[in-house]
Amino acid sequence: MPKTRRVVFSFDERSLDSLKNITEQGHFASMADSVRESLQISRALQVQAGQGYTEVVVRNPETNEERVVVIPSLQPSSKG
Repeated sequence: MPKTRRVVFSFDERSLDSLKNITEQGHFASMADSVRESLQISRALQVQAGQGYTEVVVRNPETNEERVVVIPSLQPSSKG
């Protein structure tokens, strides 16, 4: 089994509510599981952004309607 570390986070009330909602809606066993999966998703998106891909397209499989989701942290920095 991989070595684990205990980490403590402090959340404001709004962020904690958001984490609880994500945990429930995602059917995660715990808030730690939802944070772990969120980190994996964020890392995968960062890798893609590093290769120049900065738009995420989502599709409704019932209607085939597509939307582009803009994730601000993936957008190229305007700092020069």
